[in-house]
Amino acid sequence: MNALVCEMCGSNNVIKEDGMYICQSCGTKYSVEEAKKLMIEGTVDVSGSVIKVDNSSFVSKALENARRAKAKEDWEECEKYYNIVEQHEPHNIEAIFYSSYGKAKMAMVDSDRFKREQKINVLKKSISVIDDNYDQSPEKYEEQKQLIIQIDADISNLVNGQFVYKTTTVNGIPQSNDSIYTYIMFNNLGLSWIESLHNIIKVIPEKEKNMYLWKMIRANYVIIYMHSIKKQIQVYQRKIAETDAAIKQLDPSYVPPPLPKNKSGGCYVATCVYGSYNCPQVWTLRRYRDDTLAKTWYGRVFIHTYYALSPTIVRLFGNTTWFKKLWKGKLDKMVAELHAKGVKDTPYNDREW
Repeated sequence: MNALVCEMCGSNNVIKEDGMYICQSCGTKYSVEEAKKLMIEGTVDVSGSVIKVDNSSFVSKALENARRAKAKEDWEECEKYYNIVEQHEPHNIEAIFYSSYGKAKMAMVDSDRFKREQKINVLKKSISVIDDNYDQSPEKYEEQKQLIIQIDADISNLVNGQFVYKTTTVNGIPQSNDSIYTYIMFNNLGLSWIESLHNIIKVIPEKEKNMYLWKMIRANYVIIYMHSIKKQIQVYQRKIAETDAAIKQLDPSYVPPPLPKNKSGGCYVATCVYGSYNCPQVWTLRRYRDDTLAKTWYGRVFIHTYYALSPTIVRLFGNTTWFKKLWKGKLDKMVAELHAKGVKDTPYNDREW
C-alpha cells in the first residue's frame, strides 16, 4: 500500500480535509493531483489504533540523494534531503549534522553577518547533540567511527578555511569587528566539536577505540591554537599537551608531532580552493614555497607580494564558485608537476625564511 509523504518536511502525517490534503507537521496543502505525486511505496500496518508506515526504502533514497548532493557541494539539496532523513530518523547523527552543515555552507556567501551567525549557531547546536545520539553498540562501531572521521574533516576544513580567508589579523589580533566576530564564532564552533568528542570518549571504554578520538581532539586544538590571539596561545598549548599525555597513556611509543607555527594564515588561495591549510595539495605547495621560492631574492619578492594581495582577493571572491573553479585547474596542474619533480605531499611544518 502507498503512503503520503510531504515533500516540504518529509512527514507522513498528511490528512485529507475539505477536499485538500494537509500536512499536519508543516501545514503545506496539496490538491488531489498533487497528493498523488507524493505517494511512496511502503508497507502500511493498519492493525491497532496507530497506523505505522515502513518507509525505510524512501529514507534510503533520501539519504542517497543527500550524500550525492554533498559530494557535488550542492548545499541547498544537501540540506533538503538530510532534513527529510532527520524527520524520519531523528537520532541519525549524519542527518543531524549535515542538514545544518548545508545551511552553514550556504550562509557563508550571505553578506548579512547576522544571517551567517544564525546558521552557524544552528550548526553549533547540532554539533552539541552528536554525542547524545552516538550509537555505541558494537555492531555500529565501525560505521559510526567512519562517520565521525568524516564529520571531523568537514568541521576542521570549515573552521580552518574560515579563519584563513574571513579573518584579518595583525600579530594574531583580529583587526575589525567582522573579523573578531568570525574569529569568536568559529573558535566556539571548534570547541563545541571538541566537547562532543570528549563525551563520545566517555561511552567508548576500550583503549583501541579511544585513540582516534584523542587524535581528533588534538588536531582540532592545533587548528584553534594556530589562529589564537597572543593571550590564548599558552592555553591551547596546555590543552594540546594534555591530549598528548592522554594519547601516550594509550600508546607509550607515541611521539607528539611538533606544533606548527602560530599564525593567522598562509597559502590563502590554495587553502580557499582545497578547503584546508593542512591537506596534501597545500603541503606540496608549501614545500615548494619554502624549498624553492624562498631561496632566491625574486622568489621572496613574489611571496611577500602574494601575501600582501591574496588575503584581500580571497576575502572578496573566495566564496564564489567561479573563483574556485578558475584556480583549481591551475593549482591541480602545478601540484601534478611538482609531484613529478619529487615534491612530497605528506604532512609539513612551515620553515622560517
